[in-house]
Amino acid sequence: MPLQIIPATAAVPPLSRLLITTIEPALAVSGALLAFRQPRAYLSTMTRRAGTFSSDTVFLYTELGGAWLYFAFVEAVVLRLYDDLWLWRLLCAGMLLSDAAYCHSAAQAVGGWGSWVTFEDWTVEDWVVLITTAPMVLARLLLVLGVGVRTPAQAIKTRSDAQ
Repeated sequence: MPLQIIPATAAVPPLSRLLITTIEPALAVSGALLAFRQPRAYLSTMTRRAGTFSSDTVFLYTELGGAWLYFAFVEAVVLRLYDDLWLWRLLCAGMLLSDAAYCHSAAQAVGGWGSWVTFEDWTVEDWVVLITTAPMVLARLLLVLGVGVRTPAQAIKTRSDAQ
């Protein structure tokens, strides 16, 4: 039996598509530029100004920026070129692995989860990190789990039909 293609544009809710293919790529490029051009400012933002910057670690910020550029490329280019729900779900599942590490690193940056959940200690930067991260992570998680995803019968094609 041929595999079915379900167009992601017909199946994924418009808000999720907007978050994943438009808003987050712009935020990822912005984050990459910050990591590349102002690593000291990035560290300060993530650690509530408690981190000590060392020029010996600049390569880590370059690596981080590169990862964000990859996210931006996959979301803004690959997901737009391949309108296939299965591919979208697969790529978003992989991105969730990175999201888990990033979210854990955000807690580590402020002293661990015990410090992170103490909202009265939050800075403006903490709220910015949350607001620019959580909606995209949630959209990916819901997409991977199939929550809110529609599979209209008329949108389903077989892979052999698409070739």
